[in-house]
Amino acid sequence: MPIIKWAGGKTKLMPFISHHYPHDHSCRWVEPFIGGGAVFLNMFAQNALLADSNPDLINLYRTIQRQKTNFINQVQNFADKTFVEKDYYEMRDRFNKTCISGQSLQRAALFYSLNRLGYNGMCRYNSERIYSVPWGKHTELKLDLNKIDYLSFRLSGIELITAGFEETLAATGEGDQIYCDPPYDKTSKTSFVSYDGKPFSQSDHVLLANMLVDAHRKGAAVAISNSLTSFTLGLYEERGFVIHRLSAYRSVGSKPNTRKTETEILAVLK
Repeated sequence: MPIIKWAGGKTKLMPFISHHYPHDHSCRWVEPFIGGGAVFLNMFAQNALLADSNPDLINLYRTIQRQKTNFINQVQNFADKTFVEKDYYEMRDRFNKTCISGQSLQRAALFYSLNRLGYNGMCRYNSERIYSVPWGKHTELKLDLNKIDYLSFRLSGIELITAGFEETLAATGEGDQIYCDPPYDKTSKTSFVSYDGKPFSQSDHVLLANMLVDAHRKGAAVAISNSLTSFTLGLYEERGFVIHRLSAYRSVGSKPNTRKTETEILAVLK
């Protein structure tokens, strides 16, 4: 159901996640790393706080929430052509020249279009916050109106914020049900562990785990997905999480020929 491709997407893992961490609809659903939104969409939460540190991602969702028709019209203006490499890079340059505060509708439409046309569902910025994903050799920009309509409907009344996990989790406690899908701990030297132009270190994982424990002590239910490594097992087991394991085939990455099945974990505190 997500409208964009996103690294680490959870659509195919939803039966496993919903089995071990079903949504209690009396609770507010909280996601500090909303990403492609697959978990939120499959949990059918009506009261939710959705956050991400990527302002372009939140701007996209907020635009669809508030200006769905205008967004569709804007993307359709881009979609009425057959794309070649030059067209993609002209669109990327245009996106990088927009100001997110002043042209949020246009930037949202460009961000969506670049995601659909770019290489393998990647989202990557350089150190100067310049979007740098190469062309994915897609010649057609496909606009899925049914998915956009559904997302707009599901986002009605939902709180969306641009924030890091620290700010988001600091505002949680009793009555909240938290699910985290951070950049995973490295399983190899080439593992991709940055989703917004910044590395996500093991120190960040420790801080995140500690903040989840604090939220649980205040009355929240918490769960987090991650790769299976000796570091993550020790991190969560030492803090009392129940560990569930599953195998997942990763279909989004920078090198398609290196995709493979890996074991992931879902760590839960209820």
